Amino acid sequence: MFRSQRVRSAFVAGVLVLSILSGTGCKKSDGTKETSGSRSKSSETTAGSSVSDSESSEAKDSSSMTQETAEETSGSEDAKQDALTRAQELGVKEEELHGEYALFLRYTDCLDQNPNLGTLKDYVLHLFPVVADHLKSEDESYFFRNLSELRAEVGETSTPSAGEFYAGDNLVLINDKGDTSESGINYTVMYHELMHFIDFSISAGDRSYVYYTGTRFAHAADLTDQEWEKCVPAETDFITEGGADYYTGKYYRKTMVGYDTPASFLSGIEWIYGEETVDRLFFSADSTMEFIRLLEDAGISDQKILDSLFTFNHEAYSWHVLPDHPVRMEDVLVDLYESRKGSGWKEDKVFMQILNEIHACTVEDYPFAHEELKELLLDYPAMEKMSADVLNRIDQRTPQELVRFFKLILLDGKAYLAADLFTSYEFDRNEAISLIVEYDFEKGEVLSYDYYVPDYPKWIN
Repeated sequence: MFRSQRVRSAFVAGVLVLSILSGTGCKKSDGTKETSGSRSKSSETTAGSSVSDSESSEAKDSSSMTQETAEETSGSEDAKQDALTRAQELGVKEEELHGEYALFLRYTDCLDQNPNLGTLKDYVLHLFPVVADHLKSEDESYFFRNLSELRAEVGETSTPSAGEFYAGDNLVLINDKGDTSESGINYTVMYHELMHFIDFSISAGDRSYVYYTGTRFAHAADLTDQEWEKCVPAETDFITEGGADYYTGKYYRKTMVGYDTPASFLSGIEWIYGEETVDRLFFSADSTMEFIRLLEDAGISDQKILDSLFTFNHEAYSWHVLPDHPVRMEDVLVDLYESRKGSGWKEDKVFMQILNEIHACTVEDYPFAHEELKELLLDYPAMEKMSADVLNRIDQRTPQELVRFFKLILLDGKAYLAADLFTSYEFDRNEAISLIVEYDFEKGEVLSYDYYVPDYPKWIN
């Protein structure tokens, strides 16, 4: 869960225990090699040559560039070897580096110099693939400053949740009441909280709140005195929580648990627009305005956008007040689909699966703007039956049961069905936490499947 002065949320799951203090700065350790080659120019001159001055200059520039390229290649190779050696020492697989060797060295140097991470350090270490995929070079200083100050404490959370992230304090607060054993749910909760840290820390842009004035959406800094008197806040808390669940699923759980409807909504956004759009919505410092612009570009009115924000935030956590005219996520996704891809959404089996998931998990019964959806979509019992049909086609290798019905997850742009599994109270590192099915959505056929057993980081004893 994420907590700030304005954003409140709850992620109810297992409870973790850590005890950690405050952070320090990051510097390159003495034992780390430079990762970029020297850019010194050659000082040699050509004597007795018959070429013109310009040709000579071009030759020298070419020679100098060749030398620079060779040195950079050498530096990159050094960084790669150093990174691979360090990764092996730390128990990090090469595929987790995503080719960002120099960045991994800097990242681990920073972790080494933050003595306040304790057992959380192993989880932050394996957070690197998210950093490698989404950190922009211009935001590195901001990110590493936050990483150097990241801390965690044990205490009483403000809600009955497993953990909270306080952005202003750069603090992961772990609930001190409950189970502290290694488990699939604790593993998931920790990465959910750390995904909030990534969300807050990976982009250095303006984090000004967005308000609706009655005629426009604007950042706080852009409001006139007169607009301040009648504006209302416009927030995307559902992206904050749904996104943390969404990316925890992609990178660590291989299915999504917790914030069902917001996470499925983001699957719909990715299916329509691609993963870069979802990345921008979640990792941007200006997520709310990014989402508003997406809906504006699809021709959705200001009032419907505002009602959508209020409704979706209520879906994420019920203490948000519903608007007079609540808006269903399914309707907004259909509007976006029609704007982007045309009218063929009913024939798109993957898209319909996403709509079914949202419909089955929506707590309150709001009216549909697209009335045909009411007849087309499956409810919770029907989704459970669909899941049972899929399970019947699998040669199950485990007595574990599904926690809930299969949900769609997009991994590298490809749609799979995935479900989280009940795990035993006796922790077993060989026990799967998810079942992932390669599925032909058009034919309704199981192509292959895999039980996902995570490589748990070191945990609290």
